[in-house]
Amino acid sequence: MFDIPKMYQMNMSFETAEHVMSSQGEDGVTIIDMMENVKSKWELHCSGHDFFADDDEFFECWQYEANAFNVLYDEMKHLFV
Repeated sequence: MFDIPKMYQMNMSFETAEHVMSSQGEDGVTIIDMMENVKSKWELHCSGHDFFADDDEFFECWQYEANAFNVLYDEMKHLFV
C-alpha cells in the first residue's frame, strides 16, 4: 500500500476505486494489471529514475490511482497472500 501524504489522501469507495483503475485500462488489461502498473511507477520514482523531484510531485500526478490502489488492495489483500 502507498503511504500517501495527508493532502493527497481521499475517501474513495470500492466502486470508485474500481472505476479509476478500470477506466484507464485497454481491452484485456485487468484491474490487477493496472495496480501493478501504478506500483511500478512508484518503484521507478523511488529508484530515482523518473522525472518527479519529490514524493509531492509524484502524488500530485498519481493521487487518484494511488488512493484507488490502497482501497482495492485493502479490500482484496487476502487474495495477495
